[in-house]
Amino acid sequence: MKKNILKKISIGLLSAAMMVSMTACNTKIKVNYDYNAEDYVTLGEYKGIEVSVDTDAIENNLINTRIQNDLESNTTYVETTRAAQADDKVTIDFKGSIGGEQVSGFSDNDYSIVLGKDTFTVEGFVDELYGVKSGDVKVVTLTVPEDFSDAPEYAGRKIVFEITVKTVAQPNVPMITDTYAKEYYNYDTVAEYRESIKNEIQDTIDEKVTEAKKQAVLTKLQERCTIKGYPEDYLATKTSDYEQSIKFYSMMQGITVDEYCQKTFNMSFDDYVKKAVAQEMILQAIADKENISIKDYDYKGELPQFAKDRGYSDKDSFVEKYGKDKIVKNMIIQKAQDIVMDNAVYK
Repeated sequence: MKKNILKKISIGLLSAAMMVSMTACNTKIKVNYDYNAEDYVTLGEYKGIEVSVDTDAIENNLINTRIQNDLESNTTYVETTRAAQADDKVTIDFKGSIGGEQVSGFSDNDYSIVLGKDTFTVEGFVDELYGVKSGDVKVVTLTVPEDFSDAPEYAGRKIVFEITVKTVAQPNVPMITDTYAKEYYNYDTVAEYRESIKNEIQDTIDEKVTEAKKQAVLTKLQERCTIKGYPEDYLATKTSDYEQSIKFYSMMQGITVDEYCQKTFNMSFDDYVKKAVAQEMILQAIADKENISIKDYDYKGELPQFAKDRGYSDKDSFVEKYGKDKIVKNMIIQKAQDIVMDNAVYK
């Protein structure tokens, strides 16, 4: 009799422990927000947004880009005695000196640049190659970028380049014909060649179409909502974050962050940041209205895929970099965005 009672008590304690464990896993995670969305946003209707997306244009653009890349890889160059112009390949030797001393990192031999397509670390270097001829020697003084991180000791300093032009070569670009398709890719027609590219990049096409739909919906969402202001501290933080992330891409193209935003997004850097923050505030306001939250159980289950979608195969390193609080807030924002996207109407 005693053993049965003890057994029942043990089962009861186990059940209670399991209930406590399950309750803990189902507890809503508390997050600390940097602002109150309602103070800055007046929501408009965010369900049933209608947008039109030209999927054919997206597909054709991606196929044409791939064809152009193939064309460039099949382009040959023939030396010429005329002055260098756009699309020519100029091969040079150059020495860069700072403070009268040659710097190996700014010096090279047999270095080729295709004018109008390739860039160089120091702004203005490529411009000096227009109009040169084989055998020319030029000495030019330029300035190392202020944000040059590879060798910060040279950032912002004057640099003197001695450039020796070895060759100027003009491009010999193949014509895109059925003969070209057959010779280079073994397809009888250009149409077959294009179809093969489409099949090969279908995943990319789908991703771009999805992204275009997302941007169209979010743009119209912002038009339906009113931004009453911006939280100053949070805006300053996001400005710094975006500047760091965009700087890498702008430096690759040899332009400023603001020029990159104008070129890529058709808006200034400041407007780009404000648009991004406005979008986040709107989605946060929707999350508040929809009473969206994340439970600990859901967080643990969704974390691996959430990290993978953002380029992290290891969820632990993802958490280590961003922290649980920030990740949970972004999960909530994502769920708010999903509500908007799932209820949108696409044409």
